[in-house]
Amino acid sequence: MSRSWVAIYQNKESNYSIYFDFKKQELFLIAQQVDKSKILLISSLSIIFYAIMKSISFGMEINPLIMLCIASTLGIILGYISIKLADRAIEKGLEHRKEVIYPTNQELREYLSEGKKQSQALIFTILLLFLFVLLSAAFLYFMPQSVLWFLINIGIWAASMLAIWGVRPIKRSQAHKQLEGKLEKHSG
Repeated sequence: MSRSWVAIYQNKESNYSIYFDFKKQELFLIAQQVDKSKILLISSLSIIFYAIMKSISFGMEINPLIMLCIASTLGIILGYISIKLADRAIEKGLEHRKEVIYPTNQELREYLSEGKKQSQALIFTILLLFLFVLLSAAFLYFMPQSVLWFLINIGIWAASMLAIWGVRPIKRSQAHKQLEGKLEKHSG
């Protein structure tokens, strides 16, 4: 089942996001929880992982195109599984965490204005991730025995898919246009 809601704005100072539900035609707020200890742990583990994996290689000659196909396929599968798990986890707790809001026209204009700026930055981030996919694919092509580049390519594919699923740039743009249309009807 496809999500009927999309983020339209994120307040980084107060740590919450505003979402628009197409099906229910409502806006709601969800407070974000940032666990800095997990971020620190993952950062530390990634350094250790790099130190261990940088010199490990597959001990055989491998066709670079086959390695690219295998890594891309595994990355896409991992991305798909990550999306399904994230979607299930979000849907499970959504009703308990969301708070339906009724912003004034001025507040909604601010959300949409700032949300458009954030959308541009998020789209840039997604494009940057795809550039990283291409770069890691090039490194994997020229170093097909490298386990590190194999795993990096898988991870970047999965992260790219998860980013597109999370941001949903087309749906986000549609939500902005629909809400701007409602604002014009109210003010006109």
